[in-house]
Amino acid sequence: MAAPDGLHEMVLDVPREEALTLAKNEGIDPEVLDQIARTYAYDEEILRAVVYNPVAMPSTLEYLAKVAPPVLAEAMAQDGLLLSRYPFLREALEQNPALSSELKALLRERKEEPPRRGEEPKKSLQQIIKELTIGQKLALAKRGNKEARMLLVKDPNDMVALEVVSNPRITDPEILAIAQMRDVSEKVLRAIASNKRYRANRQVMINLLHNPKTPVGVSLGLGVSFLSDRELQDLSKNRDIPVAVSRAAKAVLDKRKRGSVTPGH
Repeated sequence: MAAPDGLHEMVLDVPREEALTLAKNEGIDPEVLDQIARTYAYDEEILRAVVYNPVAMPSTLEYLAKVAPPVLAEAMAQDGLLLSRYPFLREALEQNPALSSELKALLRERKEEPPRRGEEPKKSLQQIIKELTIGQKLALAKRGNKEARMLLVKDPNDMVALEVVSNPRITDPEILAIAQMRDVSEKVLRAIASNKRYRANRQVMINLLHNPKTPVGVSLGLGVSFLSDRELQDLSKNRDIPVAVSRAAKAVLDKRKRGSVTPGH
């Protein structure tokens, strides 16, 4: 993953002891902590401090699980609390070449085991995200995977949700899915509708038009007159969307039937 401009260089200029101090600082920016982990991937003491820093992002922990040196990898593999909170680390640790085959086998065995009495149950990604700070969520929206983005786009904090749709790594299929979600902020739908890249995808526009959550002004600005007859018929019959939108579709369709308007005019 690319680091923010200048961040990698800034971390490289930090003396090793200062980097260790920063790694232990619970008030550190999660992005800086992530870059420290990637810059000092050979330094076990610094990496251990990163792993057990409560502000470490899930993506940082996943990276470290894959590259940690032998002693730290073994410590992570045997840390029940860490694995119960971040169950995805089991698979990441299995990819670590420094981890013994015995511990990898143990991780696979325990993956499907039900929690023992008194043991903290595994947390889902959704539960983990709920416990993150706004800063951590913003960082995860930038660096997380598809599963994380699909959860964060519904976050009640608009900054977090908007960070997801502005992420250059997000794919068209993800945007297609978000455009028809009824449990996202109107600001997210506005952002999609105003983005040239997304507007170029006809199906994204269709999904927005059929989404009852899309503001009327946004829907009417998407170019109803450019829809095909079949698309207009579907839109005019949709009882879930605002009446103004279905009426606009019907009006264009009626004009075409009278021969006064052709698609795209």
